Amino acid sequence: MRKTIIILLFACALSNIYAQQRPYKFGIKGGINYIHLENYGKGFYSDFDAKPGWGVGALFQYTKGGFLNYSISPEILFTQSVTEVDLLYITDCLTTIQTIDVPLSFKLGLQLSKIFRPYILGNIYGSYIIKEYGNFFSLLDIDHSQPASRLNKLYFGVSAGFGFDLWKFELEGRYRWNLTKINTDDYAALKQYGLELSCAILF
Repeated sequence: MRKTIIILLFACALSNIYAQQRPYKFGIKGGINYIHLENYGKGFYSDFDAKPGWGVGALFQYTKGGFLNYSISPEILFTQSVTEVDLLYITDCLTTIQTIDVPLSFKLGLQLSKIFRPYILGNIYGSYIIKEYGNFFSLLDIDHSQPASRLNKLYFGVSAGFGFDLWKFELEGRYRWNLTKINTDDYAALKQYGLELSCAILF
């Protein structure tokens, strides 16, 4: 009986060591964002302010290296962002955009201990607008039958930031910039920018 218990404990220890050394991990993540629309001086006068939004999704992470290491981490996220728009004669126009985001992150980290790894990151992402609503879009009176008036629902961007892995948790902050426009007639330079803060549980 004692030998059996020792063998089981040894097997558990080996499996735990193997799990810690796996180069890949899966995870679920969620967080808040302050992503907002911005037009940067083109079209009608307006003032854009970010309001708290949120996001949730899943990730896969592959890590290679020792003390100095790198990771490649694709994600899929559902993101809701909220912007308060003040137009010339109308104030407090809230607009909400819901997107499916697919970021691909590249991380460079330092393994300072068995459970702690700080890193810097950069990523590229694609986003698809699945829903937009609010007073701002109503006031634009977008004609969906005319291609020139439609919102550009598929766009791409980049982001950069930093974070750290602590045991099975990952905390991260990054700032994102659209590279393509969410085009409309009146707001020809409309894009999304903003800060994302997230926490993930890794398995």
